Amino acid sequence: MKIISWNVNGINKRLNDVKELIEQQNPDIICIQEVRTSDIPEIENYTLYGYPSSEPGKYGTAVYTKVETLSVRKGFGDKEFDAEGRVIRMEFENFYLYNVYCPSGSSSPERLDRKFRFYDGFTEYVYKSNKPSIICGDFNRISAEIDAKNPKNIKGKSGFLPEEQEWFKEILTKYVDAFRKFNTDGDNFTWWPNRKGFREANKGYRFDYFLVSNTFEATLTDSYILKDQMGSDHAPIVLELNSCPVCGIVNDSENEFCGYCGIKLIETEDEEEEICEDKLKIPKDKIILLDLNYTLIANSKEIKWLPMVEKIKSQKYETDLISLIKDNYVILITASPYRRSYAILRDLKEKTGFEPDETFWNFGNRQPHVLKKYWMENEVMPQHGDDGDRYLAIESNPATRSMYKKLGIEARPKGDFI
Repeated sequence: MKIISWNVNGINKRLNDVKELIEQQNPDIICIQEVRTSDIPEIENYTLYGYPSSEPGKYGTAVYTKVETLSVRKGFGDKEFDAEGRVIRMEFENFYLYNVYCPSGSSSPERLDRKFRFYDGFTEYVYKSNKPSIICGDFNRISAEIDAKNPKNIKGKSGFLPEEQEWFKEILTKYVDAFRKFNTDGDNFTWWPNRKGFREANKGYRFDYFLVSNTFEATLTDSYILKDQMGSDHAPIVLELNSCPVCGIVNDSENEFCGYCGIKLIETEDEEEEICEDKLKIPKDKIILLDLNYTLIANSKEIKWLPMVEKIKSQKYETDLISLIKDNYVILITASPYRRSYAILRDLKEKTGFEPDETFWNFGNRQPHVLKKYWMENEVMPQHGDDGDRYLAIESNPATRSMYKKLGIEARPKGDFI
């Protein structure tokens, strides 16, 4: 999974820059700070969660995501700061993602006091998380002297005060500075003063961060700054983690499939297998095993990265498969999340009258190939008949066909029949 965080300093002015960034980087999630508008634009293929400020032309945050969320919360319970649209929390299956735009505090003692009050309230809010967390955004403070080209210019001022260093010292006992995990050198900055020559001379500061719960550190694969991306006085920062781009579940065992939603995570070369040019007929005494993920979804590769709503809308069920379901006894197998599978099955029911037995078709976090083996080893399928030769698996995935064959089940690619 790839997450990008960027303070765009006005989303409507930078929309083309954001779209260019998306085209180049193809992030699963992009967190935006300082949108400065109540009319936050949609972006194709992404679900938008916008949180504008109530004060026109200022502040505000937004998240564009291809990954389906379990919940989204805007604000953290402080009316003063929630009115400015500064925090969005997105919940995924096993982590939270916080998109935050922190106040500056450099213009006056009153603004500095606001900044400290914001950090106190936000930190308390984050510490209540009951899942590992990823916090990203514009922090408006640096963690150490290495994060400034000329640290003496900011030391003792908002952004590098003793109280701010104490905050970093505390939070970095619980969270990992993802960029520093992979980059230990200086001269890596995300913001440059809007003065002539400062960015060219790299006279900047690292104000933008990804902080990741210590318990989540092993999932991180990279973090870096996109210094060459223009359009704002901030540069985007990127976090890459070994997590499913569909549901967000951590893939901690380098499995080929996501354990929760069943999507294929690791691309493997398909076995070269001769497919019958003359389509075969299925004997009427066969019990057919169908895989929802790889058989019924005709365009699964094309829609893999779409948001869940668009994914469901884009399902294409092939005419011959619908006829097959109507005319035969079918066991439908899937390891997809119930909310996704149910929508697809409901569509099938409307088109075919097919009534799935929900006792067997969803096993939560099991891998698809493990799920199918579970069916066979625990005699789920034999209860429909003792003769193993009665079962025919129509399966698009070569690795799964091999597994079926080892277990004594006839397994054929769908191209043999369709």
